[in-house]
Amino acid sequence: MLNFLPQTIDISKVQTLLYHFPDGKVLKLEIQNIDQLATLEFELGRFCDTSAINGILHFYPRGNS
Repeated sequence: MLNFLPQTIDISKVQTLLYHFPDGKVLKLEIQNIDQLATLEFELGRFCDTSAINGILHFYPRGNS
């Protein structure tokens, strides 16, 4: 479960996921529970975890990281 996330991310603190598209647009997903994160499919890319500060997990797909 959730093996797509780097081990350093404490998913219990994630409230919002921001998906940064290469064209500059951002998709904001409010995360209500951990199961929501488990249902998402991510391509190759990089995560930036600021959830300990503001509850946000950023995802930058490959080519935009």
